[in-house]
Order: sequence, then structure tokens, then C-alpha cells
Amino acid sequence: MGEQVDNCWSIIGVWSKGDEKCPRLEDVLHCRNCEVYSSAGRSLLTRAIPEDYQESWTVLLAREEVNKSNDSLSIVVFRLGDEWLGLPTMIVKEISEIRPVHGIPNSKSAVVKGLVNVRGELKLWVSMGTLLSVDKGENYNFTELRKSFLERLVIIEKDGDQFVFPVSEIIGTHRIWKDSIRDVPATAANSMYSHLAGLFELDGRHVGVLDQELLLNSLRRTLV
Repeated sequence: MGEQVDNCWSIIGVWSKGDEKCPRLEDVLHCRNCEVYSSAGRSLLTRAIPEDYQESWTVLLAREEVNKSNDSLSIVVFRLGDEWLGLPTMIVKEISEIRPVHGIPNSKSAVVKGLVNVRGELKLWVSMGTLLSVDKGENYNFTELRKSFLERLVIIEKDGDQFVFPVSEIIGTHRIWKDSIRDVPATAANSMYSHLAGLFELDGRHVGVLDQELLLNSLRRTLV
């Protein structure tokens, strides 16, 4: 057990709710000005560390890290047309403002739309809506000004490959418990569902978690 501290400031001091008050208050006005209060603070700062202090915190921090890595996922959630989707945070390199896209002469790919300059580097601009067969949406009838305010570019990167694609809206990064992610229905057969690793609910929204490997493989195939 550690050394007991006389916490008179909460019994008869300014923080006391009782009627009895310390006679020293007439001279010092506040417990912070009293040598007893100051001495107690110094004793807490200079007291010896318990023998099991380091071991206890090592075990606690190790357990929390295991829980975070094994039981939850960090997901960037965004809207593509009318669909809410998510990607693991680890492959999202950057989220940026919409930028002009420059077409690629003689390109025959329906997914690759051109090149975009991001911080002085040209990157491939792809249409995720075309790849996943998601249209521009009908449930969000925003004005053009509102649309331009919400739209963002998402830059993903893995194993040296980078792709840039526009999204209708970003609502941020969320940590999702793995046991809250349910399987994709076996009857779902369109392109979007075939690229999903699972589904979860977030603030009333049904969000599909994109399988990063399937998605990147499909994007790579559009370059061939």
C-alpha cells in the first residue's frame, strides 16, 4: 500500500461540503496557498514507484494493442452515388480536393479516365463507379454547388500501385468491430457486391467494406 495522504482540503478545506472549516483559511484564503496542500502534492510526485507498476502497465498496453489489431478495423467511409462504401485505412494514402483530369490519348479503358496532378505527380484517375457498376445516384439531389463542396478525391496505394478516384462524399475514418461485420448475401451478384468483404451499419447507413485485394486486382487488370 502507498503512503496515505492527509486530504484535509476535501474534509475541512475549500472543497469540503461540510460546515466545519479549517482555521488556516482565514490567513491563506485558499487551500492552494497552504503549506499542507503543497507538501501533499510534492509527496505524491516524489513517492516511490510500486514494484509491479512497470509490469502491470506492460501487460495492460500489450493486451490493448492485441485487442485493437485483432478485434477491430479502421475504415475510411465514403459515398459513391447512392452507395456507402469503406476501405481499410492502411491503403488510403490521401484524401484531396477535386482536381482537373487530363485525358489519355487512344485510351480504350472505360475505367481509366485520365491523369491527375497531385502534388506535382501524375496519377491515374479511375472511375470506381464504372468498375463497381454504381451509378451517380438518385437519392441525393444536391445542387451543383453542394455537390462540389462534398466531392473528394481518394488516393489509394499498395505494393507500389497508386490509383485516384472521385467520391461523392467522405464521412471520415471509423473503427469497426469485426464481429459487427456480416457476410455479403449469397444472392448478391452485381459487380459491387462481388468486390465486398462484408457489410456493417454505421449511424443508420448500410456500408459495404471493399476487399482491398479484389479491388486492386480489378484496377490492375484495367491497365492491361
